[in-house]
Amino acid sequence: MDLDVKCREIREACSAALDGEPTEISRSAIDRHLRRCPHCRDFAIAAEHLTVTSLREDMPDLAPRVVAAARANGAVMPLWLSPVRVALVLVALAQLGLAVPALLWGTDEGAPIHIAHEAGVWDLALAVGFLFAAWRPLRAVGMLPFVATLSAGLILTAVIDLVNGHAVALTETTHLLELAGAALLWILVAPRYQRRLHVV
Repeated sequence: MDLDVKCREIREACSAALDGEPTEISRSAIDRHLRRCPHCRDFAIAAEHLTVTSLREDMPDLAPRVVAAARANGAVMPLWLSPVRVALVLVALAQLGLAVPALLWGTDEGAPIHIAHEAGVWDLALAVGFLFAAWRPLRAVGMLPFVATLSAGLILTAVIDLVNGHAVALTETTHLLELAGAALLWILVAPRYQRRLHVV
C-alpha cells in the first residue's frame, strides 16, 4: 500500500515520539489522525509493542547480584539458632551411630554380613543427607520425598514383621529416627519456616 505524505509524516512522528525525540507534528494532531486512520493506528500500536519488548530484553538480570548481596549480609540464620536444624543434626549423629557397627563389623541383628553392610551404607547416607539439609536448608526440599518414602516403608514393614513374629519391637524402634528426620525435613521446607530462616 502506498502511503500518502500525511500518513508517512504521522508514522515518522510516532516513531520519533517512542524514541523520545521531538516531533514537528503536535501530539493532538497525531492522535486525531490515528483516530481516523486504522492503518496508522495499527502501525503505532505495533511500534509501541516492539519498543516495550526491546526495553524488557535490554534489562540486565539482577537476580545473581541480589542473591549474592543477601548472602553477604547474613541472610540465612546461623544453624545453632534454629532448633529444627539442630534437631536434624542430632538425628543425623544418631543415624551415624547406627551405621558404624554395620559398616565396620558387619553386625545388624543377626543379618548376613553383606546385608548388614548394605544397611550400614543406607544409615550412613541418611546421616550425611540430614547433615547436609541442616547445613543448607533449601536443599531439604529435594530430600523430603526420598526420606518420607523410606521412613514410611520401614515403619510399614516393621509393623508387618512384628505382627508376623519376624522382628522384636525394641530393635525396630531405631526406625523412628528416619521418621523423626522426615518430620524435621517437612518442617524445614514449610514456607513459613523458610521465611523465618530468610533462606535465599
